[in-house]
Amino acid sequence: MCGIAGVYAPSMVSEMDRESIERMNDIQQHRGPDDEGLYCAERCILGHRRLSIIDLSKDGHEPFASDDGRYYLTYNGEIYNYIELREELRRLGWTFRTRTDKEVLLKAYQQFGVDCLSKFNGIFAFAIYDTKQESIFLVRDHFGIKPLYYTEHDSKYYFASEIKALRSLPDLVMTVNEQSVFDFLVFNRTDVFDETFVHEIKRLPKGHYALIDRDGMILTQWWKPEAFEQHRMNGSIQPTVDKVEELLVSAVRFQMRSDVQVGSCLSGGLDSSILTGIIFDHRHATDDFATFTSSFPDHPIDETRYVDCLNKRYPFTNHRTFPTAQTAFDNFHQFVRTIDDPATDASFYSQYEVMRLARQHGITVLIDGQGGDENFAGYQYFHGFYMYGLLRQLQLGKLSGQLFKVLLRRQDRSAYQALAFQLLPDTVKKRLLFQAVPYISKEFFEQYVDSSLIFNEFFDAPDLHTSLVRHFQYKLEHLLRMEDRSSMAFSIEARVPYLDHRLVEYVLGVNDDLKIKAGATKHLQKLALGQYTISEILDRKDKIGFGTPVDDWMATSIWRDFTDENDRYVVEALPGVLKKKHSLPSTGNHRWKINQLAEWHRIVFN
Repeated sequence: MCGIAGVYAPSMVSEMDRESIERMNDIQQHRGPDDEGLYCAERCILGHRRLSIIDLSKDGHEPFASDDGRYYLTYNGEIYNYIELREELRRLGWTFRTRTDKEVLLKAYQQFGVDCLSKFNGIFAFAIYDTKQESIFLVRDHFGIKPLYYTEHDSKYYFASEIKALRSLPDLVMTVNEQSVFDFLVFNRTDVFDETFVHEIKRLPKGHYALIDRDGMILTQWWKPEAFEQHRMNGSIQPTVDKVEELLVSAVRFQMRSDVQVGSCLSGGLDSSILTGIIFDHRHATDDFATFTSSFPDHPIDETRYVDCLNKRYPFTNHRTFPTAQTAFDNFHQFVRTIDDPATDASFYSQYEVMRLARQHGITVLIDGQGGDENFAGYQYFHGFYMYGLLRQLQLGKLSGQLFKVLLRRQDRSAYQALAFQLLPDTVKKRLLFQAVPYISKEFFEQYVDSSLIFNEFFDAPDLHTSLVRHFQYKLEHLLRMEDRSSMAFSIEARVPYLDHRLVEYVLGVNDDLKIKAGATKHLQKLALGQYTISEILDRKDKIGFGTPVDDWMATSIWRDFTDENDRYVVEALPGVLKKKHSLPSTGNHRWKINQLAEWHRIVFN
């Protein structure tokens, strides 16, 4: 896992460009403390910071050259199936001089061209410079697990793994992207498509590649979640259940490959506990395998009792961190600087502290449960999209039964609020949304609501399947950005087996009725993988997620005073966004976001 940077100039790069890429390398040192490299050509400079995971020798130095010297690679990520792919390439006549996955990646590109991307099982963002064509090829993985940002500045294309690296460019004019601010405040969403909070800096969209040459940049989508349509189920569901288990077990096996110490995040929920069970039941770990948990003693959201129950079955060593209002306040500035764009929820700070703890215990690779909710319909509001699909199909008997079960289980109110929201006309939807954020000015709301992809696409799904697809298109990536920044801040590679593309593609094709059943989400996951956890977790009816007591934190005196100060700052720094006279809701999440927005603006523009 690494940090990459570079520049492509249709005319010629300069000494100032070299200095800029060296500076980006330095800014991204935390992403790769083990080695650094620079490659310079007339039209291109590539930079690299290395975190050694596979083959710790100097063979892994980057930028990495092809045998004939035509191609140069700078690469961030892991190709988990590099061993299998290397054997395929050997059968085609290729020879290898290293044990690295980066050599496999580059030779796969030489053999297959852009079609190599469909062969990669992994997490990746990389750039390949072709010295013959004098062009550069930029790529991101299926889901955007690994980041890549770019900006066109002074008739040149610059790219880097983190926004803060690009912000260091001399004379780069930066302006606030108010659409991003809108989606953040109103919909609790960031990283929707290619935007950042700075207009001039873009994200290479997930599942896309770009070819840049003297004629400019051409962007192409190479992976589409909407391509995997549902298929009808005939006969027994057992083959589907078996296939899901097979794919996740395979994903864990691939992602436990490492030449450094591996640990796991463990929240006490279904996703992470299943991964822990697979790791032990398939003999990927010994008794000293380290897990890491965020704990809030004596608070209702604390899940460590479930961790303790799981520990009776699996002999892992559990380490715990205890985030508080005070530690969150003390680390707030550095946290905001780390994550680049604002974070929608305080749970991301708890995740940051889990990563810090793992690093303190010598972990370089962490297995995490990110993506389980998107794969298996885990969020409570998925009930609403499922029931809306039943209504559109006039399956009224099944709809009434599902609604009764949801109410009987006392699910979160979002389970039926989502259904009600889908039935409303747009004018009423907008009125309700505006009422939910009473501190935002009416003019700001009306200016940006109609151009929001979240309003027009994400919340306009006609059924559960479409909603799941749009989660991969518009929602998942803000979680992945936080996973990447928090882990890489402490030089840790985070791996997410639920986002093995084979599993995602297969589960997208499974019928909705297997994903939600009898008022319960994650039905398919429980059928296929429930044997890897314990009944105490499997039978839970609550869903906490990666919970953090943000309401309690924001109610403390240090945060109340800080929020009042930041609220005034946002009114002045972003005129027209907030009402001049307003009161913030008492709920902590609104206050957390105002603090995030203010601190981000100070870092970027002051």
